[in-house]
Amino acid sequence: MQNTLCTLCYSNDYTVIFPGNSSAINLLPEHVAARKGNINKVFSYNWVRCNKCGLVYANPIPDENILSAIYVASDQGCYSDETVNLSYTYEKYLIAHSGAIENRGIALDVGAGTGFFLRSLKNFGFFTVVGIEPSATTYASAAPDIKPYLRNTMFIENDLTPESFDLISCFQTLEHVISPDQLLAGFSRLLAPKGIIYSVAHNFGSLGVKLLGARHPIVNAGHLTLFDMETIRKMFEKFFDVVDVFPISNRYSLAYWLTLFPFPDKIRKAFLACSRALRIDCLPLTMSLGNMGIIARKR
Repeated sequence: MQNTLCTLCYSNDYTVIFPGNSSAINLLPEHVAARKGNINKVFSYNWVRCNKCGLVYANPIPDENILSAIYVASDQGCYSDETVNLSYTYEKYLIAHSGAIENRGIALDVGAGTGFFLRSLKNFGFFTVVGIEPSATTYASAAPDIKPYLRNTMFIENDLTPESFDLISCFQTLEHVISPDQLLAGFSRLLAPKGIIYSVAHNFGSLGVKLLGARHPIVNAGHLTLFDMETIRKMFEKFFDVVDVFPISNRYSLAYWLTLFPFPDKIRKAFLACSRALRIDCLPLTMSLGNMGIIARKR
């Protein structure tokens, strides 16, 4: 484990808000996959809040090489049954901000999963799409018509052409990287003039986090940084002109929502069994429980 500075203001003045319970030697691929149930009983970081700018981040954190190897081996397939709902959510806000997108040449999706949003981008009118997904298992699950547009690798800026992308999308990814500031700096170099970045992240300032604290699903071993609407704006303003920061209402199936709530395991299993028996487990429900989006333009 290594100590780290705040990636927003680079201060080392912080207050511990959620003490951790383990060390990197216990970190496994399933811990960095999207959280379900009570995984934090097994592993959790020491979470701190920067006393200067308010950013919340894990400190200390594992070495970057350890995290990269774990992400390659991880399986993000817990979203595989929710791609239709995810596409619906992300498309809705893309369409709502379509006026900000001046060109629809090449789009890049970082942390693309099975590539479901690449299809959305093609339907939206982008001539060429590229997706980056480090998980080999998730990449293997991509649909045959989408897989040719996916690259099974970690994001490496030098593998891509500078100033070539008209849009870069990045959903629930900034929280996972050691240096979100460096990632955004790389995005700014890859965007073409007037290019747009569209990102969705968890909102640490949401009511759910205030009520549940460390028991909230976003406080997990897969995340290294947690933004609120103010800190994410400040992070993006380091490299872009921010167009809009807005709350997100997500659509998921009832069964998936039940996996996210911090119920005791027996109660969760009972609810899931009941929803399946009533054949309502796939019922799509839209709720605003703590995500936010941001649209920004290259300077």
